[in-house]
Amino acid sequence: MSPKTDLRSGGCLCGAVRYEINLDGSQTGNCHCRDCQKNSGGAFMPFTSVDRGQFRWLSAPEGEGRASDIAVRRFCTACGTSMTWEGRDYPDRISISTGTLDDPNGLEIAYEIFTRSRWATIPPVPGARQYETED
Repeated sequence: MSPKTDLRSGGCLCGAVRYEINLDGSQTGNCHCRDCQKNSGGAFMPFTSVDRGQFRWLSAPEGEGRASDIAVRRFCTACGTSMTWEGRDYPDRISISTGTLDDPNGLEIAYEIFTRSRWATIPPVPGARQYETED
């Protein structure tokens, strides 16, 4: 991992899966695509992306799923927590499910993607860039 100035930890609901992440230069957003809605069970999936060198598993998840050929989602097989999204087109980045951080406070939502699938009852995050698709 690279030098740490905003080092945080996180994990799944049951504690079987743990990681460390350096949030320097991270990007936090909300994804409103249908895949993320179904994966999260909610209106959107909050995610935080970093360079792979800023992330390391302390105890890795055993579950791996693909709803399409664009990404791999990793999850805890014991409790089902969705841990990461690893996109085919972004091999040097990893996105964590922001809610898995032990302390997500202080992160600002910089952008929202796939807003064309946003639920009508969910307003845009004030100040966040809005994208109808991925970019």
